[in-house]
Amino acid sequence: MIKVQLSDDQRKELENFRRQASSKDSEKALMVLMNAEGKSPPQIAKLLKRNPHTVRDWIKRYIAYGIKGFNRKFSPGRPREKREKIMEYIESIISDSPLMHGFQENAWTVLLITHAARRDLNIEVSKDTVLRALKDLGYTYKRPAKTVPKTAPSKEEKRAAIRKIIKEIKGRFKRKECEIYALDESHFSTEPYLIQGWFKKR
Repeated sequence: MIKVQLSDDQRKELENFRRQASSKDSEKALMVLMNAEGKSPPQIAKLLKRNPHTVRDWIKRYIAYGIKGFNRKFSPGRPREKREKIMEYIESIISDSPLMHGFQENAWTVLLITHAARRDLNIEVSKDTVLRALKDLGYTYKRPAKTVPKTAPSKEEKRAAIRKIIKEIKGRFKRKECEIYALDESHFSTEPYLIQGWFKKR
Protein backbone atom coordinates (compact mmCIF):
# COMPACT_ATOMS: atom_id res chain seq x y z
CA MET A 1 0.00 0.00 0.00
CA ILE A 2 1.27 3.46 -0.92
CA LYS A 3 1.68 5.74 2.11
CA VAL A 4 3.09 9.27 1.93
CA GLN A 5 5.03 10.57 4.93
CA LEU A 6 4.82 14.37 5.09
CA SER A 7 6.81 16.80 7.17
CA ASP A 8 5.08 19.90 8.55
CA ASP A 9 6.71 22.01 5.82
CA GLN A 10 5.59 19.63 3.07
CA ARG A 11 2.02 19.65 4.41
CA LYS A 12 1.97 23.46 4.48
CA GLU A 13 3.43 23.56 0.97
CA LEU A 14 0.68 21.28 -0.32
CA GLU A 15 -2.06 23.26 1.42
CA ASN A 16 -0.71 26.53 -0.02
CA PHE A 17 -0.49 24.89 -3.43
CA ARG A 18 -4.13 23.82 -3.18
CA ARG A 19 -5.27 27.40 -2.53
CA GLN A 20 -3.38 28.78 -5.53
CA ALA A 21 -3.63 25.98 -8.08
CA SER A 22 -6.35 25.17 -10.60
CA SER A 23 -9.11 22.82 -9.48
CA LYS A 24 -7.48 19.81 -11.21
CA ASP A 25 -4.04 20.45 -9.71
CA SER A 26 -5.61 21.22 -6.34
CA GLU A 27 -7.26 17.82 -6.44
CA LYS A 28 -3.89 16.13 -6.99
CA ALA A 29 -2.54 17.78 -3.85
CA LEU A 30 -5.68 16.72 -1.99
CA MET A 31 -5.03 13.10 -3.03
CA VAL A 32 -1.58 13.26 -1.43
CA LEU A 33 -2.87 14.92 1.75
CA MET A 34 -5.64 12.33 2.12
CA ASN A 35 -3.12 9.52 1.61
CA ALA A 36 -0.84 11.01 4.26
CA GLU A 37 -3.82 10.92 6.63
CA GLY A 38 -4.15 7.16 6.13
CA LYS A 39 -6.60 6.77 3.26
CA SER A 40 -5.73 4.23 0.58
CA PRO A 41 -5.85 5.03 -3.18
CA PRO A 42 -9.12 3.05 -3.63
CA GLN A 43 -10.74 4.97 -0.73
CA ILE A 44 -9.56 8.30 -2.16
CA ALA A 45 -10.74 7.32 -5.63
CA LYS A 46 -14.21 6.50 -4.30
CA LEU A 47 -14.49 9.81 -2.41
CA LEU A 48 -13.24 11.93 -5.34
CA LYS A 49 -14.95 9.81 -8.03
CA ARG A 50 -11.68 9.05 -9.79
CA ASN A 51 -10.03 5.85 -10.96
CA PRO A 52 -7.70 4.25 -8.38
CA HIS A 53 -5.00 4.04 -11.07
CA THR A 54 -5.13 7.83 -11.48
CA VAL A 55 -4.87 8.39 -7.73
CA ARG A 56 -1.89 6.04 -7.39
CA ASP A 57 -0.16 7.69 -10.33
CA TRP A 58 -0.34 11.21 -8.86
CA ILE A 59 0.74 10.04 -5.42
CA LYS A 60 3.72 8.22 -6.93
CA ARG A 61 4.64 11.32 -8.95
CA TYR A 62 4.58 13.43 -5.78
CA ILE A 63 6.72 10.91 -3.88
CA ALA A 64 9.26 10.88 -6.73
CA TYR A 65 9.32 14.53 -7.77
CA GLY A 66 7.40 16.64 -5.24
CA ILE A 67 4.88 19.28 -6.30
CA LYS A 68 6.55 19.76 -9.68
CA GLY A 69 5.39 16.21 -10.46
CA PHE A 70 1.82 17.54 -10.65
CA ASN A 71 2.74 19.40 -13.83
CA ARG A 72 1.67 17.27 -16.80
CA LYS A 73 4.54 18.70 -18.86
CA PHE A 74 7.10 17.55 -16.28
CA SER A 75 8.54 14.24 -17.46
CA PRO A 76 12.00 13.30 -16.12
CA GLY A 77 11.93 9.89 -17.80
CA ARG A 78 9.90 8.38 -20.63
CA PRO A 79 7.14 10.89 -21.58
CA ARG A 80 3.77 9.95 -20.10
CA GLU A 81 2.00 13.23 -20.79
CA LYS A 82 0.05 11.87 -23.76
CA ARG A 83 -1.15 8.79 -21.87
CA GLU A 84 -2.24 10.86 -18.87
CA LYS A 85 -4.02 13.36 -21.10
CA ILE A 86 -5.94 10.72 -22.98
CA MET A 87 -6.97 8.98 -19.76
CA GLU A 88 -8.27 12.21 -18.25
CA TYR A 89 -10.00 13.04 -21.53
CA ILE A 90 -11.71 9.64 -21.71
CA GLU A 91 -13.00 10.01 -18.14
CA SER A 92 -14.45 13.42 -19.04
CA ILE A 93 -16.41 12.23 -22.11
CA ILE A 94 -17.11 8.51 -21.77
CA SER A 95 -20.37 8.90 -19.82
CA ASP A 96 -21.70 11.40 -22.40
CA SER A 97 -23.35 10.53 -25.69
CA PRO A 98 -21.12 11.32 -28.70
CA LEU A 99 -24.06 13.41 -29.93
CA MET A 100 -23.29 15.89 -27.12
CA HIS A 101 -19.82 16.37 -28.63
CA GLY A 102 -20.95 16.97 -32.20
CA PHE A 103 -20.73 13.41 -33.56
CA GLN A 104 -23.54 11.58 -35.35
CA GLU A 105 -23.02 8.41 -33.34
CA ASN A 106 -24.83 6.93 -30.35
CA ALA A 107 -21.89 5.13 -28.74
CA TRP A 108 -18.17 5.75 -28.33
CA THR A 109 -15.80 3.52 -30.27
CA VAL A 110 -12.01 3.42 -30.05
CA LEU A 111 -11.76 5.07 -33.47
CA LEU A 112 -14.22 7.80 -32.49
CA ILE A 113 -12.37 8.55 -29.23
CA THR A 114 -9.12 8.72 -31.21
CA HIS A 115 -10.67 11.24 -33.61
CA ALA A 116 -12.23 13.26 -30.77
CA ALA A 117 -8.91 13.44 -28.90
CA ARG A 118 -7.16 14.65 -32.04
CA ARG A 119 -9.80 17.35 -32.46
CA ASP A 120 -10.13 18.47 -28.83
CA LEU A 121 -6.61 17.94 -27.49
CA ASN A 122 -4.71 18.52 -30.73
CA ILE A 123 -2.60 15.40 -30.17
CA GLU A 124 -2.02 12.32 -32.31
CA VAL A 125 -2.86 9.16 -30.45
CA SER A 126 -3.04 5.59 -31.74
CA LYS A 127 -6.03 3.25 -31.42
CA ASP A 128 -3.85 0.92 -29.31
CA THR A 129 -3.10 3.75 -26.86
CA VAL A 130 -6.81 4.56 -26.52
CA LEU A 131 -7.67 0.88 -26.05
CA ARG A 132 -5.02 0.46 -23.34
CA ALA A 133 -6.22 3.63 -21.60
CA LEU A 134 -9.83 2.35 -21.59
CA LYS A 135 -8.75 -0.96 -20.10
CA ASP A 136 -6.51 0.72 -17.51
CA LEU A 137 -9.48 2.87 -16.47
CA GLY A 138 -11.56 -0.25 -15.95
CA TYR A 139 -13.83 -0.02 -19.00
CA THR A 140 -15.05 -2.92 -21.09
CA TYR A 141 -16.97 -2.84 -24.37
CA LYS A 142 -20.56 -4.00 -24.25
CA ARG A 143 -21.85 -5.33 -27.55
CA PRO A 144 -25.28 -4.20 -28.81
CA ALA A 145 -28.02 -5.68 -26.67
CA LYS A 146 -31.64 -4.77 -26.06
CA THR A 147 -32.27 -3.65 -22.53
CA VAL A 148 -34.64 -1.34 -20.69
CA PRO A 149 -33.08 1.31 -18.41
CA LYS A 150 -34.69 1.67 -14.98
CA THR A 151 -35.81 5.22 -15.83
CA ALA A 152 -37.28 4.29 -19.23
CA PRO A 153 -41.00 5.03 -19.75
CA SER A 154 -43.36 2.11 -20.32
CA LYS A 155 -44.92 1.31 -23.71
CA GLU A 156 -48.18 2.87 -22.50
CA GLU A 157 -46.38 6.07 -21.44
CA LYS A 158 -44.63 6.24 -24.81
CA ARG A 159 -47.92 5.79 -26.68
CA ALA A 160 -49.56 8.51 -24.57
CA ALA A 161 -46.66 10.89 -25.27
CA ILE A 162 -46.83 10.16 -29.02
CA ARG A 163 -50.61 10.75 -29.08
CA LYS A 164 -50.09 14.07 -27.31
CA ILE A 165 -47.46 15.13 -29.87
CA ILE A 166 -49.69 14.12 -32.79
CA LYS A 167 -52.64 16.01 -31.27
CA GLU A 168 -50.53 19.15 -30.92
CA ILE A 169 -49.25 18.84 -34.51
CA LYS A 170 -52.83 18.42 -35.82
CA GLY A 171 -53.91 21.53 -33.92
CA ARG A 172 -51.04 23.59 -35.33
CA PHE A 173 -51.78 22.26 -38.83
CA LYS A 174 -55.45 23.22 -38.61
CA ARG A 175 -54.43 26.70 -37.50
CA LYS A 176 -51.98 26.79 -40.42
CA GLU A 177 -49.08 27.36 -38.03
CA CYS A 178 -46.88 24.67 -39.57
CA GLU A 179 -46.06 22.54 -42.57
CA ILE A 180 -45.55 18.80 -42.22
CA TYR A 181 -42.65 16.94 -43.84
CA ALA A 182 -42.16 13.18 -43.56
CA LEU A 183 -39.12 10.97 -44.10
CA ASP A 184 -39.33 7.27 -44.88
CA GLU A 185 -36.62 6.58 -42.29
CA SER A 186 -38.50 8.24 -39.43
CA HIS A 187 -40.36 6.00 -37.00
CA PHE A 188 -41.50 5.69 -33.42
CA SER A 189 -40.63 2.64 -31.37
CA THR A 190 -41.97 1.21 -28.16
CA GLU A 191 -39.31 -1.51 -28.11
CA PRO A 192 -36.42 -1.70 -25.58
CA TYR A 193 -33.40 0.51 -26.18
CA LEU A 194 -30.35 -0.80 -28.02
CA ILE A 195 -27.46 -0.40 -25.60
CA GLN A 196 -23.80 -0.61 -26.57
CA GLY A 197 -20.53 1.10 -25.79
CA TRP A 198 -17.87 1.29 -23.04
CA PHE A 199 -18.98 0.66 -19.47
CA LYS A 200 -17.19 0.19 -16.15
CA LYS A 201 -16.51 -3.43 -15.31
CA ARG A 202 -18.66 -4.79 -12.49
